Amino acid sequence: MLQNKTFHKKSIRKWPIVLLTLILLLGCTAWYFYNNYIAGNQWKPLLQAKLKELVLRSTDSLYHIEYSDFDLDITSGNATLSDFKLVPDSGVYQKLVALKKAPDNLFILSVKKLTIKNVGARKAYKEKILNISNISIDNPNLTIINKRYDFNDTVKVGKPKTPYQLIKKIFKQLHIDSVSLKDISVNYINKNNQATRQTSLKHLDINISNVVIDSLSALDSSRFYYTKGIEVILHNYEIATPDSLYHAALEQVYFSTAKREIILDKVTFLPRYNRADFYKKTGASGDIFSLKFKKIAINNIDLQRFLRDQKLYAGTMNIFNSNVQIYSNNAFKGKGSIKIGKDPHQALQRVALDMKLSRLNIGHTDIIYSETDATTGQTGIITFNNTNGYFLNVTNDADVKKKNPFMTARINTHFMNAAPLQVNFKFNLDAKDGAFNYSGTLGKLDGRILDKLVKPLAMVHVQSADVDHLNFNVNANNYNGKGHLEFYYKNLNIQLLKRVNGHAELQKQGLISTLANALIIEKDNPDKKGNFRPGPVDLQRGPYVSFFSFLYQGLLNGLKPSVGFDKKTEVKVNKIVVKVNNLVDKFNKFKEARRQKKEARQKKRLEKKEAKS
Repeated sequence: MLQNKTFHKKSIRKWPIVLLTLILLLGCTAWYFYNNYIAGNQWKPLLQAKLKELVLRSTDSLYHIEYSDFDLDITSGNATLSDFKLVPDSGVYQKLVALKKAPDNLFILSVKKLTIKNVGARKAYKEKILNISNISIDNPNLTIINKRYDFNDTVKVGKPKTPYQLIKKIFKQLHIDSVSLKDISVNYINKNNQATRQTSLKHLDINISNVVIDSLSALDSSRFYYTKGIEVILHNYEIATPDSLYHAALEQVYFSTAKREIILDKVTFLPRYNRADFYKKTGASGDIFSLKFKKIAINNIDLQRFLRDQKLYAGTMNIFNSNVQIYSNNAFKGKGSIKIGKDPHQALQRVALDMKLSRLNIGHTDIIYSETDATTGQTGIITFNNTNGYFLNVTNDADVKKKNPFMTARINTHFMNAAPLQVNFKFNLDAKDGAFNYSGTLGKLDGRILDKLVKPLAMVHVQSADVDHLNFNVNANNYNGKGHLEFYYKNLNIQLLKRVNGHAELQKQGLISTLANALIIEKDNPDKKGNFRPGPVDLQRGPYVSFFSFLYQGLLNGLKPSVGFDKKTEVKVNKIVVKVNNLVDKFNKFKEARRQKKEARQKKRLEKKEAKS
């Protein structure tokens, strides 16, 4: 992470200097043109020579410029550079390396067309104030070659010069109404390891408004890097995750310093392989995520804190019109992935960038969790449709957590698209065991809808159940969950199922189901006498159980005693099931033996009959 931070800081510092130097040099040419034009000299050859000389001198001969055409309009004050290139001299660079004076970053810049409009040459000449209406840079292609040298970390080079210190010997003020950079390509080459690594950005637009550099502009708190605003737009960005398991893409990123907001449009985070190949690649069971977001917006960003401390403090993040799918396969035979310490609030603490969001809003989001069971081989599905809600105090910053170590959430959704569900979370961001609480209420629904979940995962078919409501409150962490559940229902009738070899579908256990409904399962809660059965939750969490799987396992743990199927009863039932299954097996063997004897007798009769004839 140190390497990434180093690149980030140096890129922030270098980019304005490179741009300013280019603007300053072109401004100097305008001033020089006007000076020579007034004097009546042959200005164009001298102007071009002066521009090249200024570049060499200002970069200690490390860079030179090339271009196919340089055109000036005398009456309008417009200038155009075509096929402009800023090219480093490799020989000079190697000498600077030997002298331990070489920079860590080397730049190669090419620009298809650079246009400057309305250069105030007269004012620049007479008053040392350079005014420019607009600078437009088309198709700039910038390559940054990064090679860090120890001497740049140890040699004291003093405090870097401010932009005003760079221009004050030539101009006392530089003012540009707007700067636009269209369709930028940036290629970052990291040569700090044995294998060279490259990162590229394409289709990037930057618009800068009202640039003022003078003796007072640095003190203007309303300005950002001497500007009234910078807008950055990135189009059609795609990248694979470092482990190559996922592919992230977005249609557009919009960033505005004036509005202090970032907007990401049509963001996707999708696995690069189908489910079978994904688990082969990882060699372990676990969750597979498929995420689609129509829009993500972050507003009220504290830009000064970000520049000063490299911390992202913002007011609100809005995530709307999203689709989240999570799939887990417990039947996968590979080594499981350890989930301890990987719950969402714990993953937040490992984000490299220190951050704080006062509020995270979620709207119109569908969440689908599916799990393939190792025993049944079938997939259970649980859905949360049209989910809306918010999170408060979303942070990993130590200073913020000292004041408030809890992140809270309130979520409203439609469970299985059938009933309203409200869930509240309270996450302890500092707890080493990942402590959190979840509580909520599920509204009225037809219990048969639960078949999509309990049939594949618990081998239970719900034949009827009129659910009035369900309340739950569970304290949980990486290792266990304890709490209580209140399940109010009527007319519960279930069918127990089993897996039978040779049959794709689960098979009914008719006799056992009849006994269960008659002797064990309580039809109503509270019963006809008004007695209510609570559902205590007491569940141990295995190291391979994911966060989402643990949430619903905790609820299932409380549902069992609510319907009369507590732990003691479950043990007795399991013993009875074994005995009944043994009896059934014996009975089936007896029936098979009788069938075989009957067939043998019929065969003998047929043989005797044929012998007589």
